[in-house]
Amino acid sequence: MRARKAVIIDADRMDRLQIFMLFMLILLLMITMRLFYLQVLNKHIYSSKAEAQHSFVSKIKPKRGEIFLSSEDNIKYPLAINKNYLKLYAVPNLIDNPFEVSEKLAEVLEMDQEIIFNRISKEDDIYEPIKSKLTDDEIEKVNDLDIDGLDFIKETYRYYPNENIGSHLVGFVGYQKDELVGNYGLEGWWEEELKGQELSINAEKDVYGNFITIGERSSGKVENGKDLYLTIDRSIQHFSCRALEESVKEYEALKGSVIVLNPKNGDILAMCNYPDFNPNTYYEVESVGVYNNDATFVSYEPGSVFKAITMAMGLDLDLVSPETTYFDTGGFEVEDYVIKNSDNKAYGNQTMVQVLDESLNTGAAFVAEKVGRKRFLEYAQNFGFGTKTSIELNSESSGDLSNLDRLGKVFLATASYGQGITTTPIQLVMAFGSLVNGGYLYKPRIIKEIVYSDGKREEIESELVQKVISDRTAKQISAMLISVIESGHASLAKVDGYYLGGKTGTA
Repeated sequence: MRARKAVIIDADRMDRLQIFMLFMLILLLMITMRLFYLQVLNKHIYSSKAEAQHSFVSKIKPKRGEIFLSSEDNIKYPLAINKNYLKLYAVPNLIDNPFEVSEKLAEVLEMDQEIIFNRISKEDDIYEPIKSKLTDDEIEKVNDLDIDGLDFIKETYRYYPNENIGSHLVGFVGYQKDELVGNYGLEGWWEEELKGQELSINAEKDVYGNFITIGERSSGKVENGKDLYLTIDRSIQHFSCRALEESVKEYEALKGSVIVLNPKNGDILAMCNYPDFNPNTYYEVESVGVYNNDATFVSYEPGSVFKAITMAMGLDLDLVSPETTYFDTGGFEVEDYVIKNSDNKAYGNQTMVQVLDESLNTGAAFVAEKVGRKRFLEYAQNFGFGTKTSIELNSESSGDLSNLDRLGKVFLATASYGQGITTTPIQLVMAFGSLVNGGYLYKPRIIKEIVYSDGKREEIESELVQKVISDRTAKQISAMLISVIESGHASLAKVDGYYLGGKTGTA
């Protein structure tokens, strides 16, 4: 009996031992899985946390490159520069009466008192920003308050001394998340060149969080941004922008654009749009659509100004001459359609010069029919329509010539006077430049020179795209455009002592 009882006791102990061993095995497995999760699957997270506890990364920002206008006196006229401002900040634990101080600051800074009070009433807080980019008047008034716990710190911001003049041309520098970056215009297109290269310094911290200079490591080097010198002429720019604004207001137009070009080399001398905005306070606009540069961004049906392009095609192919005549009955039949003049009149026997003078739709369709759809499309593309000009500004559209891919003759006829196709103002002005400069199409040049941080200067040469029409054609069409102003619809554009050429058009 005793022997049998002893065996039962041993078996019971063995069961307990097995349960204990199983429990330990499960526990060990759980610990192993947890360690695998922490040390393998999430190694980068905890490594980063550990690194953050004893390492320190500081970035030294470079000076942003500046942008300058051209002038005849060779003086540097800034379009976008860096300007030092003062920021007001508070040390809340040094302010005795937060309510009274917030009341005084709200009046001086024209800010909400509650916002200021919430910032300066935080206990044990040693830094709280109040307002950036203070004016001289605000600085003087804050100093007059003579309040302990208020001080200033210097900050550098982008400053645009011309304000609204050339706003679409230059764009602005604004925040994207926590970084200041260029947006739109030159600031956006040339962001990489303007911002420069920052320097990252990696160093260690001791157990108390103090910076250890020994073993400091740096990544790269500080390189200030490049300065840009533009082809834009300061005087022409100011005059053009003011004249555009006055015209838009006088005629109660929705908006307007102006581009001034030197056709001899493709230099853009002025570029403005209205309505405009102030890049210094870009965030105050009612709609972000105002940031778009319509001179390069907006595609539209150009209307009758395109008749000059159509006429140049016919002249270049020797299909018509300035003296070629056709009889205008007031209607030009194309398939099942009838093309009419804008005034619904018939002009009888007309030369090609008179077609432009009177801006006759029937005459443009007459020339386009002789040119043919295939050649018309080729010429339009050679003039730069349907593709971007690659002007070095943000936001450019290519326009649309797709109607000329359609087989119907009516699409060719309407395109001859600028309907059914779209272009941008910059494409149109470059194409007109080629009409009067001997037939040469240039890429628009807006950057004349780049100056590097080390003083090196890089001149940007004019870039010829191609020769579109012959010298003879260019002379013929130039003379015909002069006739438009001397004898045609654009006589109001006459200036005594000058021969001017142009073409009217309803977009």
